[in-house]
Amino acid sequence: MVDYHTHTRLCKHGEGEVEEYVLKAIERGLDEIGCSEHMPMPDEFDLRHRMSLEEYYSIYAPAVSGVAERYKDRITVRRGLEAEFLPGYERWIENFIKENDFDYVIGSVHFLGTKGNVKPLFHVEYSEEAIEELHVEYFEAIRQSAFCRQYDIIGHCDLIKKFGVRSSKRIEEARWEALKAIKEADVCVEINTSGWRKPEQDTYPGIDVLELVHKLRIPLTLGSDAHKPEQVAMGYERVGELLDRFGSGRYSVFQKRQRSELTLLKSTTAC
Repeated sequence: MVDYHTHTRLCKHGEGEVEEYVLKAIERGLDEIGCSEHMPMPDEFDLRHRMSLEEYYSIYAPAVSGVAERYKDRITVRRGLEAEFLPGYERWIENFIKENDFDYVIGSVHFLGTKGNVKPLFHVEYSEEAIEELHVEYFEAIRQSAFCRQYDIIGHCDLIKKFGVRSSKRIEEARWEALKAIKEADVCVEINTSGWRKPEQDTYPGIDVLELVHKLRIPLTLGSDAHKPEQVAMGYERVGELLDRFGSGRYSVFQKRQRSELTLLKSTTAC
């Protein structure tokens, strides 16, 4: 089993060091742990929720390399990244990814809009009248993130439901187009178990989206979106059922940006 979505204190809203996450993954019996801190951004963009470029090169990257070597006989440590998708920063993001030796890159939408005119999807409230439009904008951003072909995994691909589940023809059409783009781009979708720790009480994506993912035969992978070491692989005792139902019991793993698939062993689901 793998957990490809983890954060540390360097994201400013997490806790713990890289090594603590690796040790917890070993304790939980994982085969691989991915280190996927929020990527640094230029212009001091959103520094409240991410590491700086200097912190990445002086602290985070060396820490990941160090634990990968130190624990190589006990667990595989993958070098990952949770990258933003935000129009206006495409070239900078592309260059940062190219210049670093990642095993996989998660593409996530945390902001709607464009550089200089963004709408955050956290720590803010939107009017009831704006919620439907937010859903449509969100899935359009997911569609674009798939087509930019910078990412290996689309992160928490229905995160927008945190503002309340909405259904309309426009939303369903936008969601379907986003998933078709993911399929066409041959990108993976994560089953992100962090939603089970939040008021939504549902994975990202939820059952309704996973049914469409299965219909399109989009590959799946796993992530806890841990922000504390004790959250590593949290919820995995329930995730095997979702993989069976929507992924034919298979999940994706990554090495040097190359994806392969493994079959879930029933005995590995109770972490």
